[in-house]
Amino acid sequence: MTRILWVSRHKMTEPQRTELDRIYEDVSLMQYDATVQDINEILAFHADVYAVVLPLGLLAELRKNTDAEIIQSVSGRIRKESDYVFQHLYWQKINKLVLETENL
Repeated sequence: MTRILWVSRHKMTEPQRTELDRIYEDVSLMQYDATVQDINEILAFHADVYAVVLPLGLLAELRKNTDAEIIQSVSGRIRKESDYVFQHLYWQKINKLVLETENL
């Protein structure tokens, strides 16, 4: 069983979940729906996969502090009738992320 932590204030959509089930087959899904202030809040779950919606700085810190898979949903703006909606397109895995910053 693959333990996946969904880090988002929003409920996972059906297309997102369906694709996770296809990719990982036997999934145990948990959700962390609070604003992440410290990356240790989510590392405490010891997930096999972190499916995250995080700012770039926290995403880089997460990548640096775990060997677990980190994935994020990629959405596209799709035209539906006379309006546009955001639709899940695919999951992408964050293999490497290096972020260097300097305060000005």
